[in-house]
Amino acid sequence: MIELVDQALEDRVRKDLTYLPPEFPVTFQPPGRDGGHGEVVGAETVGIYLYDIREDLDRKQTGTVYIYGPARGGEPGQQKKLEQHDPPRYVRLSYLVSAWAPDALIAHRMLGELLVGFARSRELKVPLPPELEQMHLQALLDVGHPPAEDRALTELWSAVGHTLVPALNVTVTVPLLSYLPDRYDHWVTKPLEIGDENVEITGGGGDR
Repeated sequence: MIELVDQALEDRVRKDLTYLPPEFPVTFQPPGRDGGHGEVVGAETVGIYLYDIREDLDRKQTGTVYIYGPARGGEPGQQKKLEQHDPPRYVRLSYLVSAWAPDALIAHRMLGELLVGFARSRELKVPLPPELEQMHLQALLDVGHPPAEDRALTELWSAVGHTLVPALNVTVTVPLLSYLPDRYDHWVTKPLEIGDENVEITGGGGDR
């Protein structure tokens, strides 16, 4: 699932930086690693570094989700309960998106284009399992919010052993298929009928 989010972010980056060569480097390595970012590559490079994964507890729900639809062999237009399951859970992926170029002004322009592009639409086109798509769920992107638990960006840069440089804090919230649905294969279509021959009378006194 995470690799699908990575690919969706790379697609957005390439869509927003069309003035760069089509095959400009996009790396997911931590900043400062050999061959990782622009200060080593020597060309315009975008770094997308995943630094935090956690459940989005603000979206956690309880209860039961019921899915309705046409039953197999049922009357046309008639809706039946097809399955039920727990509400989906959500995970929040936090990325440090940085721009690298031989000229700092070029890197600043790249960051500005990425900021506008990310802010233009919250929807991130990530392929989801059919069970989630039928509930009209999607991955959502936020840009510019502070890191989780008030972590300073300076702490993130020092943790990877790199000097502080401008970067975007990008968060992607993705629904998880964290349940096994209970599916219905048979439905009651008419009242239960019990004939006299199926009734067994028990109890009573005396010998027979």
